[in-house]
Amino acid sequence: MSRPSVLIVGAGALGLVAAYTLQEYGKCDVCLVVKFGADLVRKDGYTFKSAQFGSFEHWKPKYILESVAETTHQYDYIIVSVKNLPDGPEPVNDIVRPVVKRCPQSALILFENGIDIEKPLIREFPGHAIFSGVSLINCTNIDRVVNQKNKDSIQLGIFENPTLKDNAVAQKQLAEFIKLYHIEGMNTVTLDENVRFSRWKKLVYNASINTTTALAQLDVTRATICGFKEGLCRPIIDEIYAIAKADGYIIPPEIEDHMLNLSNGLFYKPSMCVDAELGRMMEIETIVGNPLREAKKYGVPAPRLETVYHLLKMLQYRIMEKEGLITTDEENGVAHKKF
Repeated sequence: MSRPSVLIVGAGALGLVAAYTLQEYGKCDVCLVVKFGADLVRKDGYTFKSAQFGSFEHWKPKYILESVAETTHQYDYIIVSVKNLPDGPEPVNDIVRPVVKRCPQSALILFENGIDIEKPLIREFPGHAIFSGVSLINCTNIDRVVNQKNKDSIQLGIFENPTLKDNAVAQKQLAEFIKLYHIEGMNTVTLDENVRFSRWKKLVYNASINTTTALAQLDVTRATICGFKEGLCRPIIDEIYAIAKADGYIIPPEIEDHMLNLSNGLFYKPSMCVDAELGRMMEIETIVGNPLREAKKYGVPAPRLETVYHLLKMLQYRIMEKEGLITTDEENGVAHKKF
């Protein structure tokens, strides 16, 4: 019997933990798409400093590509763990299109932050099985060093998709993937029966802690010393609760303290904070923009979240200008995209 084949698009922290899990424990043939530094990965691999797997050097996935367009293989699963940047030069649809069009039977699994991330994919690839992966892991990948401070805990489920052709087949694919991904005693993998609800709950963390640490470029513990949980995070979380309620989801009150205390004492920098420090685009639209659009749809006031959104947009502008993605016409006071 052939081994399951998995394409992982994106060599960030979540993608690398997934790659290691599936190759070393799930007995899968893993192909990792590494956009930058693929030659270095082929030569030296990755260093892991992991609460789950231990510490080791020079680990490599079986196959390494620089672009999705390079592969002609048929995959059982395609994991998307790239930054979801609809405001950037490469939206997710553009990145995965070559392989998704060619692999209609593959299940697409989104290991990405935010809400409503599945909708552009459903519109372009109707009938395709699209799964959600919501992970709480406290993990970073900087310069090919994976620092994982907690064991992986992930919820996997099927996005609501009116175009899905065969729900029974999708359910079977998901059940098989859960078996591949689960490592007894080492990670927690649960079937997510309500994907949208899970994503609202994770936004309690991402819309408050991820965003504000990015603006300050400060790790969670130092930000906590400065009082950001009470002064910034709780008021933002109140707005997330209100927007989710208007959308039909009552987030349990205990989730607030759970998320606020998730990174206690770890001196951990969330993904947006790392991106801001490294001058990389941040996932503003999926984490903050989409919840704000839901707030507007339901008439829910969210002034704090809107303030954070516009501050992040200004920071994003600076990053994009420095990277040459936009230019500023100073005479007319307008910006021009270069993509």
